[in-house]
Amino acid sequence: MSQGNPQRITIAHPVLIAAFPAITLLAHNIEEVNAIVALRALVLSKLAGILAYLTFKALFKDILKAGMMATLVLVLFFSYGHVYDYLDQISLLGNHLGRHRLLAPIWLALFMGLFVLILRTRRPLQTWNSLLNVITAVTLVMPVGQIGLFAVRSLSARSENSQQAGITNLHLPSNRPAPDVYYIILDAYARDDVIKKEFDLDITPFLSQLEQIGFYIARCSQSNYAQTQLSLSSSLNMNYLQELNPSYSPDQKTRVGLEETIRHSAVRKAFEALGYKIVAFETGFKGTEWEDADLYLSPSSDFLHSLQIAGGPNGFEVMLMRTSAGLLLADGAAALPKFLQPDFDNPRKIHRNLVLYDLEQLSRLPTMPGPKFVFAHLVIPHPPYVFGPNGEFTDFDKDYVPGYRDQVTYLNKRLLDLLPKMIAASSSPPIIILQGDHGSIGSKPGTRTSNFNAYFLPDGADQSLYPSITAVNTFRVIFNKFFGGNYKLLEDVSYYSIYSAPFDFTIIPNKRSGCE
Repeated sequence: MSQGNPQRITIAHPVLIAAFPAITLLAHNIEEVNAIVALRALVLSKLAGILAYLTFKALFKDILKAGMMATLVLVLFFSYGHVYDYLDQISLLGNHLGRHRLLAPIWLALFMGLFVLILRTRRPLQTWNSLLNVITAVTLVMPVGQIGLFAVRSLSARSENSQQAGITNLHLPSNRPAPDVYYIILDAYARDDVIKKEFDLDITPFLSQLEQIGFYIARCSQSNYAQTQLSLSSSLNMNYLQELNPSYSPDQKTRVGLEETIRHSAVRKAFEALGYKIVAFETGFKGTEWEDADLYLSPSSDFLHSLQIAGGPNGFEVMLMRTSAGLLLADGAAALPKFLQPDFDNPRKIHRNLVLYDLEQLSRLPTMPGPKFVFAHLVIPHPPYVFGPNGEFTDFDKDYVPGYRDQVTYLNKRLLDLLPKMIAASSSPPIIILQGDHGSIGSKPGTRTSNFNAYFLPDGADQSLYPSITAVNTFRVIFNKFFGGNYKLLEDVSYYSIYSAPFDFTIIPNKRSGCE
């Protein structure tokens, strides 16, 4: 925005400050979300900056004051939610300070005071304008740099992974049709003893019914790692992360590279070399979406949805709005006419529909000509809690214990309906692996690493499966038993780490009675 005169004035700060919140939020979450989810929010924010400038320009007939007023409005709007959250952590005389009735009047008074100050000033504002241009440009350097560095590192990891040799010592069974292989990840599905203790839910009848169908339940199972990306990188490459890449050291904070080891893993390459068709699903979690699979199943595969342009607000946009004055709309939506109420629940509806879609597609896959390797990451019973015990859509504020318990109850019902149909519809007995990538999301290391682990094999269970088998050995067993492999089973070890230090591991012993 500039004025054509001998002393050319550039007013960039309203647009730059409007872009800052979306770019910064994306930078903080770049390892977990596709950058495309921020596109619509970024465009709309920048348009809001331009509109604010043009509105004040029309009111004041002064481009410098218009620019400063636009920036003031944007700063106050986008900082409101952050200040509210900070105050909500502070209590005075037993009352939390995070209250709209306290903060909103202060914000309004601050706006009015600065509005009058800018409006009445007679001082030249060129210096302030130049300073704001520089400050807002500098604030974008770090988040843009974070995003760029992640992109460079991701490309490097992709190139490095593509150069690694695949598994070549396997062959298709000679005495039977090649079995379809389903690797179904049930996100945060804990072991039965943890579910009983932490959530007061006895899933013994569910496990018994699985066993009647023909599943083997690894009663002493633990996950090798306590986080999804770490766990799946290990299981899909049949090795511990420390052996896969020496850069995964305790001082390493970034997860760059894990996404690529999941997407183009040793297991996937092995099945591709065997002539298997690769089938994958949209999951809502960037790290487990194999969009380049032979068949990628997605309920939102049209062009506009792929660009996150059509439809209601996505999870990124809701997060952005809740850190801004949009929080006022979210908390006061019930007081607005229905047609004006923002659909802040839309990301939960999208997630729910995605889980339902994936379950439905799984039921249809057995009739597709094979052989096929199906990778299905179902983000359930992990939150958000969008399913009641009978599949009903649940309230936003459902607590951790009842929310998790209800989703496990519903998922068990669906699985007991789905799995027999998949087996019956298959032209030859399939291999089905049901596995929690880790345990429930509680903070206790033992809870977090005690996962559900079950196997359906064409010949039934034998000595190749054992109670304490962990995911790192899952495909070693499968390849040895059915595809002529000769892999030594690794020691079953469970490593715990926190999110901020993903590779700083602590070994978690198995404390279940009879499993020590």
